[in-house]
This record gives sequence, C-alpha cells and structure tokens, in this order.
Amino acid sequence: IDRFIMSQQGWIERTLAKLAKHQAAHPPVESKEQVQVFGKTYHKGVNPLGRPIGVQLQGENLVIHPVSDSVASVKKTLENFLKKTAHNYILPRTEQLAQQMSIRYGTVTLRQQRSRWDSCSSAGNLNFNWRLAHFAPAVIDYVIIHELAHRREMNHSAQFWALVEKYDPEYLKHRGVLKRSGGVVE
Repeated sequence: IDRFIMSQQGWIERTLAKLAKHQAAHPPVESKEQVQVFGKTYHKGVNPLGRPIGVQLQGENLVIHPVSDSVASVKKTLENFLKKTAHNYILPRTEQLAQQMSIRYGTVTLRQQRSRWDSCSSAGNLNFNWRLAHFAPAVIDYVIIHELAHRREMNHSAQFWALVEKYDPEYLKHRGVLKRSGGVVE
C-alpha cells in the first residue's frame, strides 16, 4: 500500500490542489462562519441580546438576533430570514417571468426539499426550495424559468430547452452552479 501511495504521490498532490482550488472558487452556501444570500457571502455573527429578533445585514456581516443563544434558536432565526427572503423574491419574480413568457400557473409553494430545487405538478402548481435564497438572482431566475417552461413542455425535450434558453441565454452556467451545490432542477 505504501509503495502504491508513493508511486501516485504526484497525482494525489495535483488532485488535492485542484480540489482546494475548486472549493475556494465555489464556497458552500452556508458554513459555521459564513452564509450566502443572493449569491453574496456574508460573515455570520450572533447577538442574542440584539433586538428586534431576526437578522440584519450590516456591510459584509449577517448578524443573527435569536430569541435565545441556543444553537436551535440561532438556526431557526436564520432559517426564518432565508424563507422570508426567498418568498419576497420568488413569488413576485415568478409572476413577472410568467407574464414575459405568456405562461399561466397555479399556486407557488416554498418548501425545504432535500434533493430538489423545484418541481412542477401536472395541475400547474410550482414548488421551489426556499434555500434558493442562497443563490444569485440570475440563478433563481433560471429555476423559475425552468419550471414555467414545464407549463408548456412537461419534459426535457429540445423544445423545452429552447424555451428556457430564450428567456435565460446563460442557463447552462446557472444550471452548473446548482449542480455543484447539490440538488436537482426538475
């Protein structure tokens, strides 16, 4: 085993360097110290004595003012902020894009889906993952356009992708951002 590892030392070092470079270029949407909101990275801070309860963006900092200093309270306060942020962007933006695309849809629901960013039912209802609030508006728009396109084409045919590309010419780039972050655009 040692001989094999030594013989592969160059490859191992190059691969580790590539991984480190990739992680630096694509930081996680949330870590213990940082969180992304609309694609911008903020340093997390907690102020349990701060009022009002909620989250404040102060320059490069995102300050969480939880009900208590428990880990669960901090997590819940941040989660509520992200849900509200997603709601306030996704609902009106879906309406705007639907009008531009001349597409009708049913209801819009925000959920915490483990493996999906979005889905569209045959009844025309759209579901979005509230964790999309971590991504840049252009990436969120891609997800919305993708689901609205399913209202015309309930598949991933060439016609479907042509419609997506018409309203998001950089959809491949946006799709790649989501793939690197995990989850699936349905």
